[in-house]
Amino acid sequence: MDKDDLKYWLALARIMSVGKAGKGVLSHFLEPANLFKETSRAHAALSPEIAEAVKGFDDWQWVDEEISRVEAAGAAVITFNDPGYPAVLREIDAPPCLLYAKGAALDSLNTPTTALVGTRRPTHYGVRVAGKIAMGLASMGVTVASGMARGCDAAAHKGALDAGGLTVAVLGTGVDVVYPRDNAKLYEDIVAKGVVLSEFPMTTQPRPYNFPQRNRIISGISKGVVVVEAPFRSGAMMTARLALEANREVMAVPGAVTSERSRGTNGLIKQGAHLVESASDVMSVLGFSSAKPERQAEKMELSAAEAVVWNTLGDEPSHIDAVIDKAGFAPNKAAAILIEMELKGFIRQLPGKRIVKLL
Repeated sequence: MDKDDLKYWLALARIMSVGKAGKGVLSHFLEPANLFKETSRAHAALSPEIAEAVKGFDDWQWVDEEISRVEAAGAAVITFNDPGYPAVLREIDAPPCLLYAKGAALDSLNTPTTALVGTRRPTHYGVRVAGKIAMGLASMGVTVASGMARGCDAAAHKGALDAGGLTVAVLGTGVDVVYPRDNAKLYEDIVAKGVVLSEFPMTTQPRPYNFPQRNRIISGISKGVVVVEAPFRSGAMMTARLALEANREVMAVPGAVTSERSRGTNGLIKQGAHLVESASDVMSVLGFSSAKPERQAEKMELSAAEAVVWNTLGDEPSHIDAVIDKAGFAPNKAAAILIEMELKGFIRQLPGKRIVKLL
């Protein structure tokens, strides 16, 4: 994009607080230069407050510095009138004027996309299901969107990446700010193979009020939202509500009735959300088709000995001694099999010598 055009878009985004533009305004003024160069006629669709702000805007130094920050970070700005702007995001009530983007797959924002979200403090079941569904969707060519938070979000991104597919992380910070810090490696992996997105200016730090605004973009770029595990009051449930408002499909994974973390998802199902247990279920709800089969545990390339060990594992972590006992192998052989399976990404050893499936 021409720098002159970009500076007017950045100025417009600077004036209009997050979520305040309204798609009517943005659809009418696809050339924001007219707002700053023109006249009261061009301002007629704006509120008096915003019209006055446009007339009096003089923070061009910030605009120039912001362009420099974007370039220094290797990021891009995708404006509302850019062909690369997600078409489905234009449909929501308060689309962002522009999106900051960073990553290797900037041209993937108009591919079939599903959001997969959940609690930051999931059970092992929630982590495993989030990863498994994301892996299945990505392996069938669907882009997986989430918020790069700890827990279910991180598991969804990792599952998509493990399948060699695309994933989009929508941040509540600038695209050059990694949050949470312990997801730094995940951030790097997403930038290397997918995309991180934000409507917040560069260097924006995490603030509690950023994340509810961010959630409307997660649902807005997606045809549907899958909630894996979530208490009643959570960001994931807010994303589901925003999805309904945006006329998106809402899906939920059933969980234990005794688990607080499943109260939200089970409640969504009671209220009419689609019950889903696999990527194939999600594909069916959304009407997506794929020539690629879903990657499932049954189709993994397990050796005969690995298959024996795999079949000893359930949905919850198992102590290594119990696994060895059930498998019936000598301890040394069983340990070697477990190491090989962990290297292949089929299982992980947790603290306390507990073994979990990753698929």
